[in-house]
Amino acid sequence: MNDGDTFTGEIKSLAHGELVFKSDYMADSVHLDWKRVKVLKSQDEFIVTLSNGDRVTGVMTQEGTNGGDGKTFRIASTGSSVNVSPADVIVIGQQENSFWNQLTGSISYGFGFASGNSATNSSLAADVAFQGEENSIALAASSQFDSQANAKNTNRITFDSQYARMLTNHWLAGGLFSLLKSNQQELNLRSTHGAGIGRRLVQTDKTALTVLGGAAYSHENYTVQPENMEQVRSNAEALAGVTFSTFRFSKLSIKSQTLVFPSVSDPGRLRFSSQSNLRIELMRNFNWNCQPYENYDTRPPVHAPKNDLGIITAVGWTF
Repeated sequence: MNDGDTFTGEIKSLAHGELVFKSDYMADSVHLDWKRVKVLKSQDEFIVTLSNGDRVTGVMTQEGTNGGDGKTFRIASTGSSVNVSPADVIVIGQQENSFWNQLTGSISYGFGFASGNSATNSSLAADVAFQGEENSIALAASSQFDSQANAKNTNRITFDSQYARMLTNHWLAGGLFSLLKSNQQELNLRSTHGAGIGRRLVQTDKTALTVLGGAAYSHENYTVQPENMEQVRSNAEALAGVTFSTFRFSKLSIKSQTLVFPSVSDPGRLRFSSQSNLRIELMRNFNWNCQPYENYDTRPPVHAPKNDLGIITAVGWTF
């Protein structure tokens, strides 16, 4: 480190400006400020992501002050090596022999109760992700249940999956598949399939911004109503979206994704989906989450609210 401290042990990862490190004499992993790391040497190979979008696999060596302009960070593999500035290194991931060891994710649960109207609400959410040199996969699911005396119970269940493959340093191709069940919008089930091309506009050690565009197909099953007996609908749609994430060393992170689906088969109809997550770390691997969400339909085919809007607060654990 810049102050002369020296650690020997296992490099776990680097993300959001934090180097995660574990030694056999430490009870738990420590999170170090990447800008204060002066010298680093590894014996194993790691997957290193650079600010220009390149991903390089090899043994790492750094000798020199971090944050300077000198290319003192070296990634060496059989027959080749790459020298960059430490400031250009934004992610370091372990090159695990097992696929399962490269997974990251979280699980969270929230509960609320009000005695005045006997209202209860509970929420459960989980997500898991895999990040390789060129491919990434993310899966997420959530369930929310609300009940109140003398009122209709409501529930909301979601499943989202996304796949991305880097084509160049900044361009990527990907696909998505999602499911939504919402009593609020009289939806028994909506499935959405989409594919498109995206571009990373910003990628630093703390902030990422990606835009995408493509096409989608949705299949909807609504609750039958007397004035509208059309229960099942299918739509061809265009797809546009933006994803944003940022992190601060003070243990605060924000992730947000917004998707817009202009209908092609039903001109004039527009669907809008947005979900965000504000996460504050309470203690190592345990955090508090605030998750606002919204699903908006300009012209729902049944008599139902256009908005499905809410905020979930929960306590979670990351791995």
